[in-house]
Amino acid sequence: MNKVLCSPATKCAALLVGYISALSFARAVSVTFNYYIGGMLGSWPKIWPIVSFMLFVTCMAVFTLSIRRGKAAARKWIWQKADFFLLIALVYCVLFLCVYYGGIIYRSAMLLLLLSAAAYAAAAILLSETAARLRDGVLSDTLHWIRFFKTYTVGQPIGFVMALLLIGDLLYLLVICPFNAGDLRLGVPAFRSSQPLIADGYYVFEHQSYFNLPLFLFFVFLLVALTYFCTFVLSLSAEYDKANAEKIRAERFKSELITNVSHDIRTPLTAIISYVDLLKALPIENNEFAEYMGVLDRKTVRLKTLISDLMEASKAGTGNMAVDMREIDLAEIIGQIAGEFEDQFSERDLALVFRQPDTPASAQADSGLLWRVLENLFGNAAKYAMPGTRIFAETAMRDGRAVFLLKNTSQNPIDLDGDVLTEQFIRGDRARQTEGNGLGLYIAKSLAELMGGRFSIRATGDLFEVEIVFGCCTIGNIAPL
Repeated sequence: MNKVLCSPATKCAALLVGYISALSFARAVSVTFNYYIGGMLGSWPKIWPIVSFMLFVTCMAVFTLSIRRGKAAARKWIWQKADFFLLIALVYCVLFLCVYYGGIIYRSAMLLLLLSAAAYAAAAILLSETAARLRDGVLSDTLHWIRFFKTYTVGQPIGFVMALLLIGDLLYLLVICPFNAGDLRLGVPAFRSSQPLIADGYYVFEHQSYFNLPLFLFFVFLLVALTYFCTFVLSLSAEYDKANAEKIRAERFKSELITNVSHDIRTPLTAIISYVDLLKALPIENNEFAEYMGVLDRKTVRLKTLISDLMEASKAGTGNMAVDMREIDLAEIIGQIAGEFEDQFSERDLALVFRQPDTPASAQADSGLLWRVLENLFGNAAKYAMPGTRIFAETAMRDGRAVFLLKNTSQNPIDLDGDVLTEQFIRGDRARQTEGNGLGLYIAKSLAELMGGRFSIRATGDLFEVEIVFGCCTIGNIAPL
């Protein structure tokens, strides 16, 4: 039933029958319209007014339901992107002009019929768009004037001025303009006019018109301009709110940065100090001496790596690095990186699957920076991939650009967005049980963007994907060597 209701045939039939019933109702209530249309169509279509009105309402209800129950379509037509208040105003203007010029060109039945069809089409568009926006739940979001006066009340200067302009514009379009236009062709009883008799004891009463079309169009364009100015002010307000939120987020990040750095530096330092104290109390020939020295060595190396990563992250984030762009064979450098991590993959029973196209994929990049990027990505996979799974590395050419992809299954579900994972000191291992410091992905992204690439991460459940597109952006702050 729903499929039949939402079919294009049902929509077209409802619109067509609705127009015929509306035409019949207009002929029943307007003597002048009936007189001139009747010369072309005769007595068809003409049924009782109550029947034609109920048929029109039924057709519009069927058309509305077919829109409400249908699937959301791509918003590509101009009226689908317009502010809903502005759409109502423009449809009103179309209806008004059709009625007005219908009175002027009453002698041309064909033009009168075309104008009535244009008015009906405008009303149908408004009805369908209303139903579609109610179905998609976006109607309130496209009423920009309501949002504007919620943000800037009438008590504020800009709200007060915009309210005056809007009221004045609507007053002219809805009250003054229709009054001046008058009813140019109105059927009135015979005893009230000496005009020529036209039909059924009615005459045509001619009313003097003061309608000014250029002024009417000016107020229409003024309404459009005011609406889009209102939208522009709302967009500025949204940008300001976003910038303010980013500022608050940056301040929070500073405090978290201090906490995380202190934690990551204090932990190995504490171990170093403790074992140094133990070494002081032991004779050199003691069997535990070598063990303690090994712990000291590992913790010292970790501390050195952390400090080096901090410095590299700072340079990469600010773009304060030299870039030597050259053509590099991705398959070759990935093969070298895979050899470096072969032992780590074997320890965790990880299998690397490398896929490459028939034609070599070459990228413009800095070999040293690219090595650092790939080293961080493969190291991240070695630490966090689920043991016994496969790691997929792939190179390809897309739209003339080299692309590198790395996919692996995470040992633990990832509950963070891809953009968050590339921030400083963010780790997929929230329990902080691994040796990572949360800088690897941040450094990789910063270096990839410094070489003019686009770095993106997609994390879905336990599936982790990294994609680097080379040569899609301008090179970072430092010009290539």
